[in-house]
Amino acid sequence: MDDDICLNFDLLRVYLPDNLEEKPSGFFNDFGSVNNYCPNSYCNTDLDKITAGFLLLFEKNCSKFKSTNSDENNTNAIFLYIISWLSYKLNQITGHSFTKVSDFYTEYVNNQTYTNLILNANKCTNIKDIINKKSDLLNINIQEMAKFYEPFKLLCSMYDNATRNIYDNTLSDNAIHFLNKYTDLNDYYNIEDTIHSKILYALLTDYNKLKTKCANRTTNPIQLPSLPTGRATKSFLRNSSMQISVIPMTFIFFGLIIYLGIVYKENDSKTQFKNQKNKEENKSLTCDSKSSDYFRNSNNY
Repeated sequence: MDDDICLNFDLLRVYLPDNLEEKPSGFFNDFGSVNNYCPNSYCNTDLDKITAGFLLLFEKNCSKFKSTNSDENNTNAIFLYIISWLSYKLNQITGHSFTKVSDFYTEYVNNQTYTNLILNANKCTNIKDIINKKSDLLNINIQEMAKFYEPFKLLCSMYDNATRNIYDNTLSDNAIHFLNKYTDLNDYYNIEDTIHSKILYALLTDYNKLKTKCANRTTNPIQLPSLPTGRATKSFLRNSSMQISVIPMTFIFFGLIIYLGIVYKENDSKTQFKNQKNKEENKSLTCDSKSSDYFRNSNNY
């Protein structure tokens, strides 16, 4: 993982915190060249700020995307990390109709307004070309992609620990937390030839680089836990709507069985009661008939 990518996110979070309720340490419109990507050079809404931050992250990594010597796996990783942040932020706000990242890009970025803003920024005028070449990576659900942001953020924290030679419990705790998050996502989303598997691969690759670095230290080497590499085992539940629908249907099914059982038992009890009542009535009629016959015979004598 390139240290610069994590630093760019750290700087952006100063002006646009991950938590919407958190007060930013700096005024957003004062952040570097971010105003170049704001309508009328000023971002008013959360969506304006998120879009500007998204484009600024591409500007900061423009040289890596443009370089012919760049490893495609590395540029894909940077691209996916940016998309995970974007999805995380979009998932926090309301008032938009975006379901996939591609919806956001098509409706909000890929228009004349932002085309002019990008061209006038004079920093990375081919941002849209970079994004369009990797447009297949935009075809992912925003809610799902947002889940990958926290593991990426944890990975950046671990790289920061290693860079500053902080090899204490902080690094180990972050590694365990990352392992748990990664394992959970892997169980649901590691399906071959999907965007999910690509970002899992990016996280795995960058984590293993750090793992090797920690293990090869000349003094006090650290053995970080290994990550799972198997395919998803819970992929049938990865769609939240499916999870929501399966559970109520299960309750409905069992509820129906219980209801039918109660109805059957109640009807059976009524039937038994009715049969018993009929028997008693028949018995009573028989007794009355015998009594009448007895009295008639007595009178004849």
